[in-house]
Amino acid sequence: MIEILALGGCYMEFKEVLAEHFLTFSRDPLPHTQIEQALLQIGGGGNEGMKFKKDIIAAGGWSHTGVVSFGKYPDEACKAFNNVRAALEKTEDPKELMKILTEG
Repeated sequence: MIEILALGGCYMEFKEVLAEHFLTFSRDPLPHTQIEQALLQIGGGGNEGMKFKKDIIAAGGWSHTGVVSFGKYPDEACKAFNNVRAALEKTEDPKELMKILTEG
């Protein structure tokens, strides 16, 4: 898949997130990192963007607090990020993303 970080009319596509990504160091941004960056941007940046990112990832299936690293539960993080990834392929609208993730 093509990685698209620009907003505005194009739906975002990211490579599939794999559990081992959360245990890997790479010079190139991994898909979950790109998704987090996109969520920060969609959420408006700053504190609002951070809260939006946290809420969307939680809605995607991440049930742990912000102090728990994704590497501690890589399978759960993988599932949550792939749920978010699928939603981002449908819309970039913040309310629609939340609706897709919470209502299915």
